[in-house]
Amino acid sequence: MPTQVLRDNVRGLVANGAQLVEVLSAAEYMEGHLVGAINIPLSVMDEETTAHLQKNRPVIVYCYDFQCDLSARAAWRLESLGFTQVFRYMPGKLDWAANGLPMEGKQAAVPHVSDLAKPDVPVCTMEEYIGDVQMRVQTMGWESCVVVNEQRVVLGLLRKDALRSKPDKLVEQVMEYAPRTYRLDADLTRAADYMQKHKLDSVLVTTSDGHLEGLLRQEDVQHALAGVG
Repeated sequence: MPTQVLRDNVRGLVANGAQLVEVLSAAEYMEGHLVGAINIPLSVMDEETTAHLQKNRPVIVYCYDFQCDLSARAAWRLESLGFTQVFRYMPGKLDWAANGLPMEGKQAAVPHVSDLAKPDVPVCTMEEYIGDVQMRVQTMGWESCVVVNEQRVVLGLLRKDALRSKPDKLVEQVMEYAPRTYRLDADLTRAADYMQKHKLDSVLVTTSDGHLEGLLRQEDVQHALAGVG
């Protein structure tokens, strides 16, 4: 029976020699795929097309995302062909790219949020007082502070106006709840359009698990896009 795995499992298996197979079409594979993956579309998966794979060595199959069932069907197909250690990366390459892991293909060369996100943005907790946070943020030369928990999961955001609140206010009382976030593989143009439309000078960048990766500033995006043009 195929085993379902997540991205950290995939990284460990690949590091130990597992074979990595994308089962989407050749065109989708060329757009972008996990580094080191080969392409065997499910539509042509048989004894001949899998002959170069080792049947007693771990093999991981993946497709696009959770909703894509091609990897599930491909995993069972490989088992029917005699493969003994079959793994299915169920979240797929959308999850991989969204978490900033290495990709190859046409889209890998396109500028993404990951290229510009500032990882050194100040952080604070909900239990801190604004006065303490103000001093730290000013010392670091920033005008924003991200509210996180012990696991660096984003809980809120203090923008410039919130940081001007009374010093005895708790962060939780003035923070912006549920600020908009982008994944590391997001397109810069879409992020720029969103910030302009909502008159924001920045947006947060997180993993699909909600962990903080950095802050994307509109001025940096505009400068990068001007250079691309």
